[in-house]
Amino acid sequence: MCRVASVCGADGRLNVDSVGTVHYVSRDVWNVDEFLRFLTAVSPATIEAYRQDLRDFIRWSEESGYRTPGAISRNEVESWIAGMLNNGRAQKTMARRISTLRRYYQWLLKNKLVAKDPTVKVRTPKGAQRLPRPLQRSEIDQLFDEETPQNAFDLRDRLIVEFLYGSGLRVAELCGLNEDSLSLEKLTVEVTGKGSKNRLVPINTITRDLLKLWIPLGSKTFDADHTSRGRSSAALFVNQRGNRVGRSDVRRILHRMLKAKGLTERSPHAFRHTYATHLLDGGGDLRAVQELLGHADLTTTQIYTHVSKEQLRETHRKHHPRG
Repeated sequence: MCRVASVCGADGRLNVDSVGTVHYVSRDVWNVDEFLRFLTAVSPATIEAYRQDLRDFIRWSEESGYRTPGAISRNEVESWIAGMLNNGRAQKTMARRISTLRRYYQWLLKNKLVAKDPTVKVRTPKGAQRLPRPLQRSEIDQLFDEETPQNAFDLRDRLIVEFLYGSGLRVAELCGLNEDSLSLEKLTVEVTGKGSKNRLVPINTITRDLLKLWIPLGSKTFDADHTSRGRSSAALFVNQRGNRVGRSDVRRILHRMLKAKGLTERSPHAFRHTYATHLLDGGGDLRAVQELLGHADLTTTQIYTHVSKEQLRETHRKHHPRG
């Protein structure tokens, strides 16, 4: 039976056996490895990100004098977050690290390794709000020329983009349209927005005239010429498989049209931003725009007033003699 001498260190124990061989036995008081083994439904890259996030937090904790997870309170977590803010950490990085810490402490609490979760009620700092970048009016004019589409395929694409800008629809709202959603006489379309809330949105006369070409003749021609097995949906717009158009379909259609006009690639949501901004630039009432967009909270709509003010400042800077 060999004799073993032990020397304890801050991070573990050095064991020296009878023949002088040194063995390092880690004492993982933070239980990081066990926690990571618990994460069976995530990718190796995610596990490595968790490991790095916890390593950074533990380093900060131990340098601050806190040697165990149970020594951490909400105050310490908030101090750690404040340190990240002071060091200029990106908002996404902070959000990810805080999310990692929350999951870690939930696991510790569930396994009775700590008495309380210090991340409860801790808020993730909000980063600087990025203002939407609307299209310029010259870009809109370039995209929507006055020519009538010459075939059913181009007619469908043109109508989809007209709805994005002309009515400010979300992509999901556009994809959910049926023919009976429309009232061409009243120039309105009924859409189902977030929270399954329905609202009426105006359509312009250009969209109405194009819809008269689409219903019923254009859509039937599209089904016959461009779908592989005919229409399998009551949707207003379908893809080439005959199914209701989806987000990826709308994105491809938009990018194809922008490229054909020599314009920069933009997201479908940029057209909704543009719709709201142009309404406000034209003197539209903020609450009316809120209703048109289907925003539950007026503060969500107010971001577009900042866009308009920014455009005014830019115009002044470029064109005023003392700009």
